[in-house]
Amino acid sequence: MQKILDLMIRLTRDEKGATIVEYGVALTIVTAIAVATLTNIGTDVAAQFTAADALM
Repeated sequence: MQKILDLMIRLTRDEKGATIVEYGVALTIVTAIAVATLTNIGTDVAAQFTAADALM
């Protein structure tokens, strides 16, 4: 039982796992923002090509 408690104490003091999770959350947020931005840009570009096609 003492070994389990020692392991749990060691794991709670280890901050490597927390850092990895923080980087994962940051990467997820950046990816979501990039997808939203590129989707909006794609919609605007498609509208511009449609307008240019209508003028031809």
